[in-house]
Amino acid sequence: MKKYSSILLLLSGVIFTAIFTSCKGEDRTLEYKDTKGVNDWVYGKMKDYYLWYDEIPISSKLNFYADPDVFFYTLLSSKEKKNSNYYSWIEQKEITTKSIDEKSSYGFEFVLYTLNSIQYARVLYVLPGSPASDAGLKRGDWILSLDGQSITTTNYTQLLTGSGAKLTLGLFTGNAKSPFVESGSLTLSAARAVNNDPILVNKVLTSASGSKIGYLMYTHFATGPNDNAYDYTYEKELRQAFASFKNQNVQDFVLDLRYNPGGYITNSQLLSTMLAPSSSLGKTFCVIKYNDKMNPSQTTYKFEKDSIKEGANLNLSRLYVLVSNYTASASELLINGLKPFMNVTLIGTTTEGKNLGSITIEDDNYNWILQPIVGKLYNSEDKSDYGSGFTPDVKLDETANYDAFMELGNENEIMLKQALALINGASVSTAASTKSFSTLLNIGQSSLDRKKTNGVRLSPIKR
Repeated sequence: MKKYSSILLLLSGVIFTAIFTSCKGEDRTLEYKDTKGVNDWVYGKMKDYYLWYDEIPISSKLNFYADPDVFFYTLLSSKEKKNSNYYSWIEQKEITTKSIDEKSSYGFEFVLYTLNSIQYARVLYVLPGSPASDAGLKRGDWILSLDGQSITTTNYTQLLTGSGAKLTLGLFTGNAKSPFVESGSLTLSAARAVNNDPILVNKVLTSASGSKIGYLMYTHFATGPNDNAYDYTYEKELRQAFASFKNQNVQDFVLDLRYNPGGYITNSQLLSTMLAPSSSLGKTFCVIKYNDKMNPSQTTYKFEKDSIKEGANLNLSRLYVLVSNYTASASELLINGLKPFMNVTLIGTTTEGKNLGSITIEDDNYNWILQPIVGKLYNSEDKSDYGSGFTPDVKLDETANYDAFMELGNENEIMLKQALALINGASVSTAASTKSFSTLLNIGQSSLDRKKTNGVRLSPIKR
C-alpha cells in the first residue's frame, strides 16, 4: 500500500479520488475510508493499553490508509521483539486465532533435524484418538519422507494437517553418509478435529523409599476445547487430577512443561495454587504492572484457595519441573510465582523468556482482533528477571539424545529419570547429564513453533 506524501495533500479532489481508483476504474474511496476507521480504532486502543504506548510514533508519521495488519506493526516497540518477531499481533476475526488449534490435525508434534539440507522429523508426542495414534505413530519415531518426498523447510507443515499422508519411517545409524535406514511406513488418514487436552500424561510413581510421586505432562495452559476465557473444561479436569493425587498421598511432584508454550494466566494460577505449600494460600502469586495511563496500574493474582473447589492443594515443599526452550509464558510464570515459596528445581534446557502479559481486544464494529502486550509480570518478591529465560539446575537436552525415546511418564524416560534420581537422593551434580549423544544432525524447526503465545494471556476486552 503506497503512503501519502505531503504533495498529495495539495492536489484537487478529482485527482485525490483517482488515486483510490483501481486499474479497472473501480472507485475504492469507501474502502480506504473504512481502512482508516479500523486504523483509527487500532491506534486509539494501542495508545491506551500498550505497555510502551509512549514509543508509538506520532500520528502525522503514520500511514492510516495502510492495511491494518501492516499499520499495526508500525506501532510496536523493539523492546518486545525477540528472534525477529514481535509478541503483539493482529488478525482478522475470520482467520483462525493464534490460540492452540486442533480443528484439523493429524495429532502429533515433532522437531526437525537437518543434515546436508535434508530434513528429518522426530515425533515428540502423539495425541490419543488422533489419526497419528490410529496409524501407530509413536513418540521417538523418525520420519524420513512424506508421500515419497524428502521433508523440506517449506513442505514440513504438511505433517500437521491434510487429506492423508504416507510416512516413511527410519532408524538412526549414526553414519555420516547414511544416517538412517528405512524401517517401514504408515499411512495417516485425513486430518480431523482432535481433542488437545493439556493433561497428556497423569500418573503416580513410587520412590525408592516407597513414597508417592505425582507426574503430570501438561502441554498448554488452555481453558478448554474452545480455548477462551469463558471455557472451564480443562480447569475442571485439572482439579480432578489433583484430587486423585491427594487421595494417593503424593508427597513429591514432577511437572513436565517441556512442550508447554503458555496460555491463560488463570490456568497457571490454578495449577500453582494446587502445587504450592498450604502456607502460601492467600498470598501473592504474581503481579502484572501496566503502563502509567492504566487505572489501576497493576493487578495482583493470589494463590486462591477458593479456586481449588473439588480439587486439592498438595502442600508441597519442593517441585521438579522439566523444561526446554519451548517452555514459555504462563509456564515460566508458574516457575517464577512458586520460587519464593518452595524449592523449584529445573531440569532441561533454558526456557524461552517471556515475562510479559497480553490481552485480547475486540469491537463488534471492526472485523479485527488485537493482542498487544500490556504489562510485565512479577512475583511476590518483585522479581521479573527471566526475560532471557530460566537456566536449568540440571542441564539436559532430550533432542540431543538419538537413542530410542521412552514414552512420556516412563520412569526410564531421559528427563523424568533425572527428576526421579534427585527425588531418590542424588545430588544435582551427580544427576546432571549434559553431553550430547551425537552432533551429526542440526536441530531446526518444530511443529511446536506454531503454538507459541505472545506472553501470558489475560482476560479479554470486548466492547
